[in-house]
Amino acid sequence: MDPRLEEACHTGNLSMFHSLLQEDKLLLHRFSSSITASIDNPLHIAASLGHTDLANEIVIKNPDLVSDLNPRGLSAMHLASAHGHLEIVKLLISKVGSHLCFLKDKDGRLAIHIAAMKGRFDILEELIKICPESARALTYQHESILHIAVQFNSFETVEFLLKKLEVDDDINELFNLKDDKGNTILHHAVARRQLQSVKLLLSKGEVVEVNAMNHKGLTALDVLLDSPIEHGDLTLGEVIRAAGGKKASEMDPQQTSLQTNRSRNESSGTNSTTTSRSWVSRLLRTKLQRRTKKQAEVEDTYTPGTLMVVATLIATITFQSGLNPPGGFTQDNGNTTVTNNTNNSSKNTSPPAGIAILGSNLSNFLLYDMIGLFASFSIIFILICVGPRKKKIMMKILVVIMWVAVFFTARAFSAAIDQIFPDSNSGISDYLANSWFWILTLFTSWVVLLVIVYLLREVGWWRKKEGDRVSNIVRNGGCPLLCMRIGAVMIILLLLAFLALSYWMTFEIS
Repeated sequence: MDPRLEEACHTGNLSMFHSLLQEDKLLLHRFSSSITASIDNPLHIAASLGHTDLANEIVIKNPDLVSDLNPRGLSAMHLASAHGHLEIVKLLISKVGSHLCFLKDKDGRLAIHIAAMKGRFDILEELIKICPESARALTYQHESILHIAVQFNSFETVEFLLKKLEVDDDINELFNLKDDKGNTILHHAVARRQLQSVKLLLSKGEVVEVNAMNHKGLTALDVLLDSPIEHGDLTLGEVIRAAGGKKASEMDPQQTSLQTNRSRNESSGTNSTTTSRSWVSRLLRTKLQRRTKKQAEVEDTYTPGTLMVVATLIATITFQSGLNPPGGFTQDNGNTTVTNNTNNSSKNTSPPAGIAILGSNLSNFLLYDMIGLFASFSIIFILICVGPRKKKIMMKILVVIMWVAVFFTARAFSAAIDQIFPDSNSGISDYLANSWFWILTLFTSWVVLLVIVYLLREVGWWRKKEGDRVSNIVRNGGCPLLCMRIGAVMIILLLLAFLALSYWMTFEIS
């Protein structure tokens, strides 16, 4: 290629391009057509870099260049789709025709397949609108557009395609379409541990054949058990089982026998494969059991029995401290009055018996002690009346209340020490008290943040965790979703106001 033409294509310089055409009117016609070229032609470069005006001029001068493949087997349509240049895609289709949507590269992929690989949603939407038939085209490996989206680990692309194509009844055929190795998109999603994609596919109900077998006689569950163990296999296996997924050995014996015979004809190593698969299955089952046991041990860290013991202990301590405050009580020693001989009058010289000696100086102590006491009583009352083991949220609430009880019990101790030893420990006591208030404030901030994130996830304003299911209200939208979002906003504002009040109180105390 002429270096000047190459420079004009890379920079999108139309004036230079026109001057070169005036020098040589057959400049663009010197490039080979309808075969794979040894170099990129000017349209390939312009399409890759997004020079729409230059691409328009090239197509006008020589439209045959649109069908040329570069050394990597890609056309200008493929390159524009891969790099996300929507205007050039529209230009090529409008100038040449919609048949460009079916132009294949060396692997049999169309432009829509390349866009799915790269996650170009705007180009996918345009190609589906202009030429919906291209979305059902297959590659030379008999792969559909959903196969490609799953293989390139793009859950967002799979979700987008299903939403755009679900209005077409033919999309149901793509769910169970098998590639040249007999793998459906569910096989590929399980092999790549794409939990979200697997859940999305299985949510389609009976449309997706969860127990479809590939050419090796493996179901999706077999693929999971036959591959190396990875994090999340337990959850993925439970999802497949919940959808009715089975191993090939659990299927109809006649069907399994047919699949096994065909597998033997295709590969002489089936016996070793079966043995290996059974060995891997046993190993995975053993490890999953160990993992389940470890998870059970972790979950048992906060049990109702443990919380009941700790709550009872704190309640006992705070109850006893309230009835026996620091400094003790006044005593009746029989000398509570003194007589004045001058005016024959008498007056009380000490308060009645049973009154706290420190009196109003214990107001902070009593406040913290009562908060710790009633927080512990709340835990005990909930544990007696409710079965929180069956409710994870209830257990989390109890742990938070326990945190409050522990914190204010420590604050009551600090307040009592400050009154008993006002001089020797005042500095240390104030420092510890302020530190405890800051710890509680930070803990409160963390809890409020978790609640806000949870509310945002529930109303669809925050991305869900992997494996979480979107509620029907969020999926359907409308008035119920609007009401739920308004309620969430009101709760979030109240939580933020409470958090601001906590920070203000902390600053005031400090």
